[in-house]
Amino acid sequence: MNGLLRICATAAMLAVASGAIAQATTWAPSKPVRIIVGAPGGILDVVARQIADRLAPALGQPVIVENKVGTGGIVPMEATRTSPPDGHTLTVTTFVEMAINPWLYERLPYDPIKDFAPVIALYSGQILLAAHPSFPANSLADVIRLARASPGRYFYASSGVARPPHVWFERFKATAGVDLVHVPFKGAAPLTQAVLSGEVPLAMEGVPALAPHVKAGKLKALAVTGGQRLVALPDVPTFAEAGVPGIGLTWVGLVAPAATPPQAIERLHREIARIVLMPEVKASMEEAGRVVLATPPEAFAALIRKDHAEWGSIVRQSRLRPE
Repeated sequence: MNGLLRICATAAMLAVASGAIAQATTWAPSKPVRIIVGAPGGILDVVARQIADRLAPALGQPVIVENKVGTGGIVPMEATRTSPPDGHTLTVTTFVEMAINPWLYERLPYDPIKDFAPVIALYSGQILLAAHPSFPANSLADVIRLARASPGRYFYASSGVARPPHVWFERFKATAGVDLVHVPFKGAAPLTQAVLSGEVPLAMEGVPALAPHVKAGKLKALAVTGGQRLVALPDVPTFAEAGVPGIGLTWVGLVAPAATPPQAIERLHREIARIVLMPEVKASMEEAGRVVLATPPEAFAALIRKDHAEWGSIVRQSRLRPE
């Protein structure tokens, strides 16, 4: 785990511990709470519903997951930006909406720093680089060697333009000085079928989509992002271990509209942190290749600012364009 995430994790544990002995805040919702998320059925939707089911009893109000579909996660962010800042609206966000989109779209209808009040970073996720068994590379070093010998010859797949697997692989390309051609698919399912069939030899995707096929011997795992190996795939090195540093983690969190009262932010953070640190919730996330953070609002805000500043140059260098 890198330094910032270690600080976030430590801060989260201290915040939860102090919250347990502190007097209850006076803020309580006076009507149903909404958690806005993108398309139904995806990973973020599942996480939102996992939290909502447990949050409602704690708050004494229904917690409704509201799906709003839109390119690049923009629609949920805009819906939250324009909602009353009263503690009754949250949205599930990722480092794409907060750190990538501002540099990807010329006219983004929201400002990730000014328009939202960070509530909690829920978890970070690792991404797996895997290959079809016929691909002549058994390590990340092999991939780099092949790509440098034949620039533009080899292809890699991701689940969509400017999604986390794509942007992290583009960062790998820039760091390693290699040229591989991106083949975007409409989601993890078609991507997985393409690499399993050998249509595209390399795939960069979230652990849940690819790890079962690695375990079944249908794919070769070459590297994972982040600062530590996966519990589920302990023999697979990180990009850093394989000689390519800086290929880090994605993250998922919850934000509220700017100017939401601090008492509401504190209460929501405390209750949601308690939920994601529940043994059964934490275990389910770890099994899917995620690291639970439960980061307090201040540390989450610092993480957003850091990634927002850092990714500007990376997006420009990689010449990413919206789909």
